[in-house]
Parts: sequence; C-alpha cells; structure tokens
Amino acid sequence: MSDEATLHPGFRTPDAYGWLAPRKGHEVDPDSLVALPVPERNSIALLSTYEPAGRARQGAYVLPVFFDPTYGRLTLAEREFIGVIVSAANHCITCLIVHTHFLGKHIGDHGRARRIGINYRQVTLSSRERAIADFCVKLTSHPGRIEQSDVQQLRAAELGDETIYYVVELVGLFNMTNRTTAAYGMRPDDDFMSAITPPRD
Repeated sequence: MSDEATLHPGFRTPDAYGWLAPRKGHEVDPDSLVALPVPERNSIALLSTYEPAGRARQGAYVLPVFFDPTYGRLTLAEREFIGVIVSAANHCITCLIVHTHFLGKHIGDHGRARRIGINYRQVTLSSRERAIADFCVKLTSHPGRIEQSDVQQLRAAELGDETIYYVVELVGLFNMTNRTTAAYGMRPDDDFMSAITPPRD
C-alpha cells in the first residue's frame, strides 16, 4: 500500500516477484535466471531457494512438455493455445499474459491470440481446435464431470488417442502451474513486460 497516489506517469516503484521471501541463508543464483526459458525467471529463482533439487526435477519434466518441439504430438502453437484456454478458465492473469504472448508469436497474430484469451468462443477456430478448447475448459472447471463421451468428442474431431494423452497431460500441467503461480504470487519479469508493452507516447 502507498500513502500517495500511484496512477500517474511519474510513479515508479519495484514490486515483489512473489508473496514469499527467499529462504533464509539461501541466495538467488543470478546465473539461474539466464537458463530459464520463461518470463517468470525472478519468481522461479526465488522459489528455488526453498527446494532447488525439487525445482530442478520439476523443470526437467515440465520444460520439454512446454517448449521442446519434438515432444509429443502437439505443435508449439497448440500447446500455447491450451495454456491460454486453461489460464483464462482459471483467471490466472500472469499465465494468461505469458501464454497469450507466446501464442501470438507462434501464429503470427497477437491480436487474435488476445481474442482467444478473452473468449475463444467468439474466435474462428477449426473443429479440432474448438474440441480441444471445450475439453480443456471442462477438465479445468469440472474434472469430476469428465466422461468417456468427452474423450469421444475429441476422437470425433480426429484426435487420436496418443494426441489425447498429450492434451490431458498438458491441461493437467497448466492447471498445476496456474495454481502455484497464483498462490506464490508469481508475476512476469519486468523486462518481459516492458518488451511486450507499446512505447509511451
């Protein structure tokens, strides 16, 4: 909180990269920031002071699923699409900003990516893409209501079982990262936010 007004161009103050302070006696390794291919490097480095080995194991599993183009059966654009849909359903704004930006890069249209994040139902999608989005929302919002017929709808949209496996895996991981991002108070790095923000007039 601030005692002075903040909504004007002259106000500048750093904001914390999370709700938690770095673990006592453990320093944030500056080199670890360079190695992370995500724009929440400062938040992740802070959290790594608590469980560096666990964070390393998590990264070894999660990062290829998100970023390795040779992993699985989904394109990088489809993975970011799923990230946008899940993050929007969870109201995880940090993740929504990040994945919307990456989706825009992959499809070459940042405006369309943002529209998908606002409401994918108002955006022209293929039957495959719409089926994936609808499945993502149901699995995110009502996991206990998933039925075999939901999987069959993906098959009807010409997704094979192997591809469905990777869709489910990715939805689960994005739900996990959405919740940890929200609960730890993670946010995008300042340099990332500056890079995607239009220049001031």
